[in-house]
Amino acid sequence: MKEKHTIFSLGKASKSWIAFAIIAHLFIAATTVVFFDRIGYVVDALMTHVLTKKTFIETVNIMFLVFLSRLIFSWLANRSVYEISTKVKAGARDKIYSKILELELEYRDVKKTGSIATTTVEGVEQLESIFGLVIPQAFLSLLIPFGLYFYLRRLNSSIALTLLVLVIFIPISIMMVRAWIKKVTKAHWFSYENLHAFYLDSLQGITTLKTFGLVGKRMEEIGKRSENFRKRTMELLQTNLTSNLSMDIIAMCGTAVGIMLAIRYTQSGDLTIGAATIVVLLSYEFFRPLRLLGSYTHIAMQGIAASKSILEILNKDPSKHALSRMTSKAKLDGNFDIVFKNVEFSYREDRNPVLKSVNFELKTGQITALVGESGCGKTTVANLITRFYEPSAGEITIGGKPLHTIDPIEIRNNISMVSQRTYLFHGSIRENLLIAKPDATDDELYETCRKAGILDFVNSLPQKLDASLVEQAKNLSSGQIQRISIARALLKNAPILILDEPTSNVDAENEEKIQATLQEIARTKTTLVIAHRLRTVRDAHKIITLQKGKVAEVGTHKDLLDKKGVYANLIRTQNQFEPVIVN
Repeated sequence: MKEKHTIFSLGKASKSWIAFAIIAHLFIAATTVVFFDRIGYVVDALMTHVLTKKTFIETVNIMFLVFLSRLIFSWLANRSVYEISTKVKAGARDKIYSKILELELEYRDVKKTGSIATTTVEGVEQLESIFGLVIPQAFLSLLIPFGLYFYLRRLNSSIALTLLVLVIFIPISIMMVRAWIKKVTKAHWFSYENLHAFYLDSLQGITTLKTFGLVGKRMEEIGKRSENFRKRTMELLQTNLTSNLSMDIIAMCGTAVGIMLAIRYTQSGDLTIGAATIVVLLSYEFFRPLRLLGSYTHIAMQGIAASKSILEILNKDPSKHALSRMTSKAKLDGNFDIVFKNVEFSYREDRNPVLKSVNFELKTGQITALVGESGCGKTTVANLITRFYEPSAGEITIGGKPLHTIDPIEIRNNISMVSQRTYLFHGSIRENLLIAKPDATDDELYETCRKAGILDFVNSLPQKLDASLVEQAKNLSSGQIQRISIARALLKNAPILILDEPTSNVDAENEEKIQATLQEIARTKTTLVIAHRLRTVRDAHKIITLQKGKVAEVGTHKDLLDKKGVYANLIRTQNQFEPVIVN
């Protein structure tokens, strides 16, 4: 079994940079001590009238070098934080994307798309505070006070011990409000995540909302969620203010105690004025590391809340079918006949099967059509062939090899597919076509556009193939999107061609062109056409009719009409609403 991800496993790649950041900050603390030590030395030399010009110049030179060193180490520390941030965020996003690829369609069971987007962008950004700020500061908060204690002990052990003891009150104050901060930051993050997901959903469905007159109601709901997020934000600010105030009080009181002790021991003669000056300057430095850690804790709590969303995705256990897809390594050998043997499938174990004891064969060189009423399992067949899902029972083979033994990447590399829900990426028409064949020439692109019946439209555009598509190709009609998708599938020129409702949004003229193209290319391919518009499959070599998840009939268009069974009934029903398919 795979090792579970934890918040610390997300930062493994940045361990060396975290150590480097800690070392750089320790050197910064050391330069502070040296700088204050020299100030104390100069004060004592002045008070005892032993400060010579040479000693003064040497001290100034040392302080200048210390200041210069501090600048260098500060730059190195900032550089380390940058490297930590870059590596952690890039690594986390790679892991999330790889996990989604691993889960395939199962990722939709984990979170809504909007929530995943928020987690991947904003959630991952929050990790920077944990690994770039909190973890290094946690080590510094332990090391620096002890280092200062050992330095001050040579001046006055009582003052050093008192300051070290007082420092402990800062982590105590943090622990006292930790549960409250954790609760508030968790509520704040999930309020933000839900608001973002709801807003994205509203943007994507704006046309539907306008059509049904629900824009006002949706805006009202967005307003309510925004108000809830505002309240959560104010609660978070309140916890931060309360916690910071308590830490500031402790730090100021502790510093004041250090100053008073320095004055007292100076008056009693146990401290020189120079040593007292050092104590006064370093008193706050005892509290600074833990004070910073406390302020970073609030940011870290947001990172921890966000990391729970990240870990929820990364630790999602893949199903046994997803595990099977990861271990399949067999390759195809040139035989692309597809056979279904007693195949059954259900999307969930507690639901009725979508497919029941399905048997049929798809032969190379033939167009096989799959028809039936909505919900009878046609698209499911396509998803099974591409191994987005696995059969519950039975077996599917390609070229005689069991599908579950073949590498899914190998299968998909040999399949061109046009799905019902075609997706075109933001970019140009050319870029969307080149997904199928990155090295395709312009001649190849224009030829596939001609075969898909989209060439006239492309040529009518000022930029032709370089014309831009907006998000989800909203500046194209459904028919144009579908034809570009068909062109992309044809350009890939894979030996298996699956077309799920390929011409549902295409006009009659272009439909004829596409049908002629299919007849031409099917001579060398294993072609499956899934259709509702039955006139598009009348020339298929074989038509498989599904009814309630079972194969009801198999034959040619004419054979099935003569049977006057399920297919003939579908034809009669469709003829009432569309041009007559059969005279």
